[in-house]
Amino acid sequence: MRTWIIAVVLCIFFFILPLQCFVIGDDKGLGIQGAVYRWQMTLYGDSLIPMTKELTYIQVGIYSGKTALSVILWSLGTVTLALTTIISLLYWNRLPRYYIRSVILGLVGAGIIYLASLCVQYGPLFSGPAGISLPIGVVIMFLSAIFLFFYQEWFFYPDEPIRADV
Repeated sequence: MRTWIIAVVLCIFFFILPLQCFVIGDDKGLGIQGAVYRWQMTLYGDSLIPMTKELTYIQVGIYSGKTALSVILWSLGTVTLALTTIISLLYWNRLPRYYIRSVILGLVGAGIIYLASLCVQYGPLFSGPAGISLPIGVVIMFLSAIFLFFYQEWFFYPDEPIRADV
């Protein structure tokens, strides 16, 4: 089995890969956003904002309306991606074939929730008064799910028996 590759890719999606690039409305700044962080450069300075801080902004009332809803949806997508990543890490190189479907559904589900978050914030065309969003990393997530769906046999050796009781 080579299912450890799936766990590594999911960790890259979770910790490293920017899932969207954005320009803040009226060209006041730009940045990137990953599953658990946001890095933005504005006229007021550069900021690294972890997801936990953004949730605190909702709690204390700094974020409200569509921004708060967008952050909540993004957090929900992150929880979905985290659970998918945890499952793959628990099994590492012993991920059963029938769990591949769960990983694919987790990737697609997280991607859909991330896109919903971006639509709430930026509009259905990812462009509006709040700015412009380029969900490049989310598209890469969907492409990875498609690859995993069509080429899942690549992660298993040909002589390996299919077992449902693992």
